[in-house]
Amino acid sequence: MSGRRYLIFSDLHLCDIEDHADGWKRYKSSRYVFDPQFSEIVDDFVQDGDGYELTLILNGDILDFDLITSVPDPAPFSVTRRERKNGLFATEEKSIYRLEQILDAHPVFVDTLTRFVGRGHRLVYVMGNHDMDVFFSGVQQRFVGFMRSRADELEVEIDAAKIIFESWFYYVPGEIYVEHGQQYDYYSSFRFVLRPIVTIDGEERLAIPMGNLANRQLMSQMGYFNPHAGDFLMNFVSYMMHWLKFYAFSRRSLLFNWFFGSLYVLLHLLRTKEKYRRPANYDDLLAEKARTYGLTLDQVRSIERLQRPPITDFVFRILREFWLDRMLVAGLMVVGTIALALLSIPLWIKLMVPLTAFPLMFVLYESIASGSTVSGEAKALPRYAHELAKWLPVQVVAFGHTHTPQLVPLARNLSFVNSGTWAPMWARGGEELLPGFRNYIVVTAPDEGRVIAQLDSWQTPAGHPLPLERPQNPLRARSTAHDAHRLPTPTEDAPGHHDPVQYDVERPAQPGPVHAAATNHGEVVR
Repeated sequence: MSGRRYLIFSDLHLCDIEDHADGWKRYKSSRYVFDPQFSEIVDDFVQDGDGYELTLILNGDILDFDLITSVPDPAPFSVTRRERKNGLFATEEKSIYRLEQILDAHPVFVDTLTRFVGRGHRLVYVMGNHDMDVFFSGVQQRFVGFMRSRADELEVEIDAAKIIFESWFYYVPGEIYVEHGQQYDYYSSFRFVLRPIVTIDGEERLAIPMGNLANRQLMSQMGYFNPHAGDFLMNFVSYMMHWLKFYAFSRRSLLFNWFFGSLYVLLHLLRTKEKYRRPANYDDLLAEKARTYGLTLDQVRSIERLQRPPITDFVFRILREFWLDRMLVAGLMVVGTIALALLSIPLWIKLMVPLTAFPLMFVLYESIASGSTVSGEAKALPRYAHELAKWLPVQVVAFGHTHTPQLVPLARNLSFVNSGTWAPMWARGGEELLPGFRNYIVVTAPDEGRVIAQLDSWQTPAGHPLPLERPQNPLRARSTAHDAHRLPTPTEDAPGHHDPVQYDVERPAQPGPVHAAATNHGEVVR
């Protein structure tokens, strides 16, 4: 056989390692290091790829710069008090330090990439919202430098031309389109993804989206939550129970870190928006992207128009996500109660208005103000994949970002695949942290025949069936997987591969934009 094969990972969320006896930041524990499993999958991909041109695609959030809070001592650069508490700002020099902390903790990961490229194969790094620090050229050079430092001992030679860094997407005409997916989530999107830089206090910094800035400034000090899950999105009663369980009888603070961290994030985002103007050469960057992949400028601009604007365009949503709006409403109610107490009015009014009218007003406010949330913004990726295919001749669109593995045929010659995550997840009940599903995608594009998209998983934690989005009408699709509810569930001590979910996608007779309607879970997608 001849053709091309692609191995796609996303959302590994590699970071430094911290082990704490009290469970603080347990998602960074050495227990969840999975480098050997990653290495085995890549080695299997190479062994099975005889005759194919092989490409390994790291599709965003591979390295999690947000989770690095350590500071060098002594530091070769200036460090503020906030940086010492929450982690360094995202300048090029400081992002290089973060990169070194991550890769030093994962030598097997570095060796795996080094061997792969050293065998003459291509490595593509598509950046996501947690690792856009890789945009800095110095970070890219240091990344390659780590591989070069291992090349001699591994007896391979690194060709830097085989390593591609993309801040937006990777595309092979007629075959695949790979993008992390944060640009369709306004909590995580970058206003100018080809130039995600802003100048603050005379230095260039990464223009970090709200979600990631919250990770760096809030979640870093709320270590009993899992930043890879949505357990930090709770109601007031749940927050109180969480505080009583973890913080009430400890020296760690939740309330002050949340309040002052939220104010810092809000003010920083507003400040960044004021300074973050469209780069003068941005049209040139779009044109260069078009030339790179043989696209027209209109095609690239059409893809760009699908993106969601950053949440800094919606200040009220920021206030709401940090509960600052509820704090304001509660404060107004307290002021109103005091004002009523000072007025010369009947006692029953002074009591009944705070006890009945104010709670009713709060419930009414919540019903009016409720809207999209962090957890709900990024779940429409199949629809965006379908829109992308209107402008590009492509058969497989691969995203990550949502941490939800999916394989969904969108049309007769178009499939959407989401590579899930390798980050640890909560067991049912939220008491125990388990290894992630460790998903990956293999796309095979032979010179003649059909393009095949496969979604597989290294292991499924006990008690958790693989959560695939399985279509009811697969449009001539062929699945080789077991029923999702009957999948074996190996334990952490005895992991194993499952049969992959596999669909054959017919190659169109002549490449061109896909306009056909498709059946997805029994519903027509137009």
